[in-house]
Order: sequence, then C-alpha cells, then structure tokens
Amino acid sequence: MYLPPSSRAPISARLRRLAACSLLLIGGFDLLGNEAFRVFAPDTKNKQLMSITVNIADDGIDLAVEVPLELGFAPNTVTAHPNGKNLIVGGTASQQAVAATIEIMDKGGLRKTAQADVGQPGGFISVDRTGQYFLSTHYRSGAVASHALGEDAAVGAVITSTKTPNLESHCIITTPDNRFVYIPCVKNNNALFQYAFDEKTGRLSPLEPFDAKPPAMFGPRHVIYHPTLPIAYFSNEQQLGVSVYGIGDDGQLTARQHATTIPRRKPFEQGKRDLSASSIVISPNGERLFVALRDFNTDEDSVFTFRVEADGRLSLLNRTRVGDVPVRLAVSPEGKYLVISESGDTRLAVYKVLSGGGLKRTAAIDLPSGPRDLVVVAAD
Repeated sequence: MYLPPSSRAPISARLRRLAACSLLLIGGFDLLGNEAFRVFAPDTKNKQLMSITVNIADDGIDLAVEVPLELGFAPNTVTAHPNGKNLIVGGTASQQAVAATIEIMDKGGLRKTAQADVGQPGGFISVDRTGQYFLSTHYRSGAVASHALGEDAAVGAVITSTKTPNLESHCIITTPDNRFVYIPCVKNNNALFQYAFDEKTGRLSPLEPFDAKPPAMFGPRHVIYHPTLPIAYFSNEQQLGVSVYGIGDDGQLTARQHATTIPRRKPFEQGKRDLSASSIVISPNGERLFVALRDFNTDEDSVFTFRVEADGRLSLLNRTRVGDVPVRLAVSPEGKYLVISESGDTRLAVYKVLSGGGLKRTAAIDLPSGPRDLVVVAAD
C-alpha cells in the first residue's frame, strides 16, 4: 500500500506545511533492507483519522502525511481488523458513543463504510482473533462490551454489556488462542479481572476467581502476549514496570515476575500527575519487550527495553529518553522499528531497534494534535 510521491493524492496546504516543516530525517543508522508500513492515528480535535506512510530503504527513511479521512465525529481510539483491510475507529458524535468501520483501499486511500451507535463508550477497543467480534472497555465507567461484526467489519448487535467491579479499566485484548480476556484497572482501583471469551458466540463470562489480585498499587494498565508461550505481560502504571503472568489452561493468571524500570520519585497521590507507565509492546519474534514511562512534571520520559528470556521472564537491557509523554507504542511489522506517539509534543516518532536493545530516533513528524492511540498496518 506504499505509494511513490508521484502517485499520492495532494494533501491540504496545512498538512503540506506540516510535512515540510516537521519532517526530521536522521541518517546513518544502519538502515538495512526495505520496509514499508502505515500508521493510523485519531485526530480528536479535527475529527479525522490521520494516515502516515513510513517507507524505509537502504538510503534513508521517509514519512509522508497522506490525506486524512474526515470522520464527522471526534475519534479517540483505533484498532486494526485481522484481515488487514479494515480499521475500526471509536469516538463520540453528539454525546453518543460510535464506532466507524474504515476500508484501507488498494491505492492507499481510506473510506468510511459504516458507522454504528454502540451505546457505551470505549476507551480501549480491539477485534478478536477471528475478526467476528468487536470488544471495548471504558476507563471512567468500567463499561465492558462485545459486539458482533458483519462480513464487512461493520459493528453490529451487542452481545455482552457489563461493567468491571472497579473503575479505571484500561485494556481488552483476547489471548492468542482467543479463549480469554484480561481487563486491568489502574491507580486505587488496582485489579486484574479475568474473563472467558467464547469465540462462537462472542460472549464474555467472568472466571472464578474473578480478580487475579495484582500487588497493591501496581496499577496494571495494558496487556500484550508472548507470541508462542502462554504468558501475559502487563505494564504497571503506578509500579513503573512490567508484570509477567503465566496463563493456565483454565485461564487463571499466575504471577511469575514483577520487573522494574526505575523507582518512583514519591508515593502515588490521587489526582496528582507524576511518573506513570503507559503502553507496552513485544517484537513479533518475542525477543524484545518495550514499555513506555511518562513524566508529566520533568523529563524522565523514556522507553525501556527488556530481553525476553526463553522461559518468558524479562531482563532489563536499555533505557532510551524519548519525547514528551509517550502515550502509545507500536512495533513495525518486521519488528525493526518502534513507533511512538509523543503526545506532549504532538509528534509521531520512529525509532530503530538496535541489536543491543537500544533505540535510535530515525524520523519524526508533527501532527495537528497529540494522538493518544495509533495502529500500524503493513503496506503492500
């Protein structure tokens, strides 16, 4: 889906100025081989979906801002359908929670094909491994839902509508075998709720015991899974690290390790922003894990790289200082680059993953607003 500059549609004058003034090219970082992928990010302020093509070649890296898709509502979340051809974007229209289905067209364009009222907002959204169900959870209300998806990836009827016992629920992604879902809650609502997921019906059912009970004030936030081992990794918003859990045949989580990054400066205080961990991702081969640390007061904003051992445990390799408030991470399809939404700088940055675990900034571009979510899709 990468298009050469000559065949791209013209972009608006504002975005052309952004591309001209904000594209930072930094060469000489052992850019071996070609890779192309696209980054999609909600622009809540301007009610549109941003599309950035990343093209990497032996002689450098190019970021191209494509024509944004006007949505007609304020988007805040985005997820990719496993078919690689659709996105689902969540947001708010006239105080109503909505979900729009977007087609990624062959020539690189975007087209909205469906939009549905979903009843309850989704602060985090995903699609199950079969591509038949849309899942959401909402931070402020604890709302959890599953919806059927049509063949065209349009969001349809609600199947499960419930709430977590605690508020501040932060993530919902099915396990690689599509049998379970874990919903973490942060801050003083510290919890880790466990559900069975039925891929034949799309129904979510609480496991017993329901709460895996993370250590006090760890604040599990986001989850990712090992590609081959039955292991879940949670970024811990308050503990500033990563927890490693084994997944039992019954779906129950068993703590194996609580890895750390740096100590907190001071104990957590409700309502006061300080250091907090955010997004977590793992390389496609399962060898490297990355977790972001946000600093709302000074300049400790960082991404920490862990080596994933043969048993799934973690060893800290490296710390890389990054731009202001890294809220979301994504790994390129081949695992060679890390994409970071540096939301405090309203900037999207691309870092090369070095062999020793370090990160090297290779390109960055300013965006109209600092996206709190993004997704990466391979380019044809």
